[in-house]
Amino acid sequence: MILTYKIRHHRNFELELSKARQIGDIALKTRTRSSADVKHIGLKSMIANQILRKYSSDLKAKQINKVVLTVPNKGVNVDKGSRKIWIPSLKLKLKYQFRNDFEKVNQIEIDKEYAFISVFLPEPEEYETEVYIGVDLNTTGHCAVVGNPKTGKVLKMGKMAYQIHKKYKSIRRYLQKKSKYRKVKQIRNREQRIVSDMN
Repeated sequence: MILTYKIRHHRNFELELSKARQIGDIALKTRTRSSADVKHIGLKSMIANQILRKYSSDLKAKQINKVVLTVPNKGVNVDKGSRKIWIPSLKLKLKYQFRNDFEKVNQIEIDKEYAFISVFLPEPEEYETEVYIGVDLNTTGHCAVVGNPKTGKVLKMGKMAYQIHKKYKSIRRYLQKKSKYRKVKQIRNREQRIVSDMN
C-alpha cells in the first residue's frame, strides 16, 4: 500500500523550480530523455531525469502548468530512529511525524511550500470471515433491512421514519395550500430533527 504525506519544508526553492520549468519546456519541445541535453541549466541530474521522463513521454501535454522537484528513493536517506529524512541533492532535512512502520520512501515531490512524501507500507494480512450479515440501506418503507444468512433472520429497521415522513408531508401540503410558509419551514425542521434523532 502506498500513502503520501504532506510536510511543510520552510525553504525557498524558487530557483530550483524555475530550472525545473526550463527542463520541462525543453522536454516538451524536443522529447529528449537525456540529462546531458539539459546539463547546462544546472539542476541535479537525478531530479532532471525525473522531469525529462515525465514530460517527454506525455504526448498529450502542450504546456506545463506546475512543475515539482521529484526526488526518487535513491536520493533519499531515512533515519527512522530520529524520524528524519535527508535529501542530499537539495540539502534538505525533513522531520516527520507520520507512522514509522513504512518499508521505504518511494519518492518525494517538492513544490513551493510542501514536500509530498510517498511511502510504501506493508499490506495488512487478509483473514477469512466466519460470520457476516447483509445490510440493505434506503429500502422502500425502511431505513435498513438486515439479514443474517446463518439463522435466516431478517430485521426491518426504521419503519417509523417512513411513517413520520408521510405524516409531515401531508401536514406541509395542507399548510402550503393555506399559504402559511413560515409554518411549513418549522414543520420541515421538526421532521428533520425527529428523523435524525431516530436514525
